[in-house]
Amino acid sequence: MKKIIATFLMVLGTASVQAETVKQIGFMSDYLFRGITRTDNDFAVYLKATGNVGNAYGGASIINIESVDGAEGIPAELDVNFGYNNKFDSFNIDLEVITYNFLLDSEIDETEFKIGTSPLKGLDISLYRGIKKNTWYPEVTYEKTIKYRIYLDAAVGFWLPDNSDDSALTGRVELGRDFPELYGIDIYAGVDYISDSTPFGNDNDEDDAETEFVFGVRKNF
Repeated sequence: MKKIIATFLMVLGTASVQAETVKQIGFMSDYLFRGITRTDNDFAVYLKATGNVGNAYGGASIINIESVDGAEGIPAELDVNFGYNNKFDSFNIDLEVITYNFLLDSEIDETEFKIGTSPLKGLDISLYRGIKKNTWYPEVTYEKTIKYRIYLDAAVGFWLPDNSDDSALTGRVELGRDFPELYGIDIYAGVDYISDSTPFGNDNDEDDAETEFVFGVRKNF
């Protein structure tokens, strides 16, 4: 755990000296990771830092997760990522490594590799491969600024575990607005959907779809 926390602090420190950096703190009504709640449908608070040098980028974030009875450690998730966006004349290939580190011993850490591209402005197509849990997750995301500082974020993905009979379609749509006159905060609300809330199960479990309405506040500094 000490090594993980040290890595997080190192990334934060590195990001603070880069030319292009973003630090963000936020609150959300439910921490949903690709349609699956990690806070038992309760609120979450997070801190995130990202930075880039040219086409290379990296970041780290920490967020609270559900506390499990009898588990040892801190109910928090620490994510660290780094990647390189290879840009060519008419296209790009974005390669990234993401580590999901849980400070609670009831959860299993995960490492993902991502390959992606951005064929249009605001449109990203990505494929994630989970190494420890043996999962595939293709995803399409779209971002667009509308008017009056209102923006739209949308994402569609699909859980494909190797060692499971189940799979799940996920979707999320958010509308938000930034308020520079109100300490620069950003307020958003959205809807999150998953076709099977237990995509790592089997044919014998209940394949129940879930739809959640979420809201949140965040601020860059």
